[in-house]
Amino acid sequence: MSMKKKICALLLAAACLGLAACGGSNGEDVGGTALTIAITNDENTLAPFTYVSSTGLTVNRLIYDTLFTTDLENNLVPWMVEEDYTVENSQVFTFRLVEGQTFHNGEPVDAEAVRFSFTYPATQVNSTQRRICNAIESIEVLDEQTIRFTLKEPDVNFLRDGFASMRIICPSVYEGVEDGSTVTDSIGSGMYRLAEYRTGEYYVLEAVEDYFKGTPRVDTIRMPIMTDSTAIQQAILAGELAASTGTIGMEMVDTFQAQEGMEVFANADYAPLIVNFNCGRHPFDQVDFRRAIACAVDVEGICRTLFGDYALPGTPGLIRSDLPYAADLSYTYDPEAAVALLEGLGYTEVNSDGIRLDENGEPLSFEMITYAGNATRSRLCELVREQLRQVGIEIEILSLDMDTADAYIWPDFEVSNGRDYDLSTWGWGSAAGNSYTYLISLCDSDYDVGTYNVCGYQSQRFDQLVADTQVTSTEEMEALLLELQQVVAEEVPLLTIAYADTLQVCNTNLYDGWKAGKGTNVVNVYSFLGEETA
Repeated sequence: MSMKKKICALLLAAACLGLAACGGSNGEDVGGTALTIAITNDENTLAPFTYVSSTGLTVNRLIYDTLFTTDLENNLVPWMVEEDYTVENSQVFTFRLVEGQTFHNGEPVDAEAVRFSFTYPATQVNSTQRRICNAIESIEVLDEQTIRFTLKEPDVNFLRDGFASMRIICPSVYEGVEDGSTVTDSIGSGMYRLAEYRTGEYYVLEAVEDYFKGTPRVDTIRMPIMTDSTAIQQAILAGELAASTGTIGMEMVDTFQAQEGMEVFANADYAPLIVNFNCGRHPFDQVDFRRAIACAVDVEGICRTLFGDYALPGTPGLIRSDLPYAADLSYTYDPEAAVALLEGLGYTEVNSDGIRLDENGEPLSFEMITYAGNATRSRLCELVREQLRQVGIEIEILSLDMDTADAYIWPDFEVSNGRDYDLSTWGWGSAAGNSYTYLISLCDSDYDVGTYNVCGYQSQRFDQLVADTQVTSTEEMEALLLELQQVVAEEVPLLTIAYADTLQVCNTNLYDGWKAGKGTNVVNVYSFLGEETA
């Protein structure tokens, strides 16, 4: 089937399901209208224990509230709690809930529901949610609207990493359920409720009219599941889609900007594009071997090839370079240094194809896993393969569907389950890369702390710094991060290739309320309520 026919078939199916977009523009009241927004992945029931990627996390924020959130400038702001909350020594937090909050089934959002939301996930498989729960020493329900959290240790990051991350869930839905992923009812307290979900086909979200922050401007959001980026872009141009949870490539920016009624949002993002090394597998367990790869790969050149001016190159400190606590570090492209390091490790002999031989006479040939259908990551693999071949390392690109790739790299989303790969392309969501704890979660070898350590990186220096440093203020945390960045820059557990801007296009003829900011997707609470709600 031709691409044009595929697009037509998708849109015809959407129309048959009642998914055609409509709405006002130019600031008109669009209450009572429906928007069609493509979602780029099937995220199960969009519940906190069923979504499968950052796309699901983005959309489920419309359904599930969090105690805190971030505004469009990436500042932390209270959402479900009153502004006069108290924090003692970054360890004791007392909140009073804003009045008038209810779950979609009519049950009240009270302090007991919040307590349940921070205890139940401790029994589930999601390691990030478990880490949040495990950091808490006690939770006191002071009255129906007031709750106090006491952490085991002071944590200057917990407002963002804990209270702005954990979704508030309805106790009656999960009480007595051993495995939260088996719950099919997606009942939160957010501005939209999940009205319908058809596996592999679409979602329908309906506005909560009495939502405590105000009635959403759009009554119904219809979300066909569309994985073909070309089809999505054509549908936006045709006026059949108002937007998408996905992004566009830089090569499409001029095309969309030239069309009336199209707006392209380019927003700084904290989501890194990464090349992982399996640091527990030989020869990636050798620091000098990893250093050699870092010298052989032109990180800045690849970044510009993939994203042009719409990205910041990655750094060996792994943290986005314009964050205030980023160390002044950069990768050095030096193939000659790479060769010297490889020969210093004894990889001096080459075969007839120019590939170096290891100590057993076998070629230095490795598999690099990537997601099938992800053009950016596929191109990254090709560029890395070309550059590593120049120093005598052979790469075979292995394109796998997301679930299969994840099973090799991050089985069951639990790093303590191990890993089975040589190299892989990877990425983390914006919330991870924007967190003080990102670097520690990525690199600490205690998997209860290093919950993102999919590389299996182990460093006594890194772990000791984390264990020995008492952090009770942001200044102390930033000082620790500066030291940790120096360690990972020297030991190279992975390559951070780029922090690409989020490039998204919206059809403003269908809706003109789109909002986007640092680290955000256009599908966010402010797009449908307005930033003034915070």
